[in-house]
Amino acid sequence: MDSSTQNCHIEHLWVKVGSQFARCWCAFFAQLECVHMLDIENPLHIWLLHTLFLNDINHDYQVFWEEWNCHPMDGAGTNNKSPLVNLKFY
Repeated sequence: MDSSTQNCHIEHLWVKVGSQFARCWCAFFAQLECVHMLDIENPLHIWLLHTLFLNDINHDYQVFWEEWNCHPMDGAGTNNKSPLVNLKFY
């Protein structure tokens, strides 16, 4: 696989991360700022966000990661297998 093909795969992954995972959380935190006076400069507010939401964010990430690693891949030599099946350990 050449570097341009690898770049396309990484760019596709980042689009999916943004659209299926990060965008929801960004919108949620933006609403907390605009509507509920979240102050991102206040360390106590940041601590509270970590305390309240970090486990949920990590759970959502885990679900995204598991789903992503089970999708079939296109391309020569992949046989439409998932990334999980195609993992190579070096």
